[in-house]
Amino acid sequence: MMAIIEYYARALTRGRFSLLSFALQPLSFIFIVYVVSGGKFLNTALAGALVSFVVGVGIADLAIELVGMKTRSRFYDIIMSLPGSNWRKALGISLGMSVPALPYVVLLTAILVWRLGVDAFSRMLAAIAALWLWSAGIGFLLGVKGKEPIRVMRLSNLLVTGLTVFPPVYYPASVLPGWLAKILVFLPTVSASQVLSGTGGRASLITTFLWGVLGLAFLLRFAGIEE
Repeated sequence: MMAIIEYYARALTRGRFSLLSFALQPLSFIFIVYVVSGGKFLNTALAGALVSFVVGVGIADLAIELVGMKTRSRFYDIIMSLPGSNWRKALGISLGMSVPALPYVVLLTAILVWRLGVDAFSRMLAAIAALWLWSAGIGFLLGVKGKEPIRVMRLSNLLVTGLTVFPPVYYPASVLPGWLAKILVFLPTVSASQVLSGTGGRASLITTFLWGVLGLAFLLRFAGIEE
């Protein structure tokens, strides 16, 4: 598993430009929400960017890489021939693909802890881990079941946009009608954002945790790309 993590970490962090372009959209949303709200929604904007980094790597980048592996049969054979169970290889690919997001996740988490207090760190860490497991599980589901790279790319990007831009992820749910906010809180991205921004209670944390368990179940079922 460590060999897989190291391979993806080196491949994805080789160029500084790729790391900057990777962060452009989430950081730009922070700026937009901050300006539009006059600074009122800064915590939510920071939490939204944090959610976008985690979900983007899992659902989009991971899914596209997995479906692309089907066209690189030699590389796939090398990965699957490495020692260890298939679910460990799945976990290794997930961790390796997450390396480019790590500096931004650490930075945004540190800023939110500074603004919310050290007491918030434990629940934030739990929410990030659960959200990562869920997004990685969905990414593996898309990558394993998908046949065409272009179709998987479009679907994964649509899911990331639909789950992070339009729901109350970068902005608080309080600006929406009450009935709609109560429904959207069950989305993993919304519940995680509320935990990370300090606007959600135990219900949001439990919701995020349950989504994480579902993602873990998908990872544990991984038996190979060609299922």
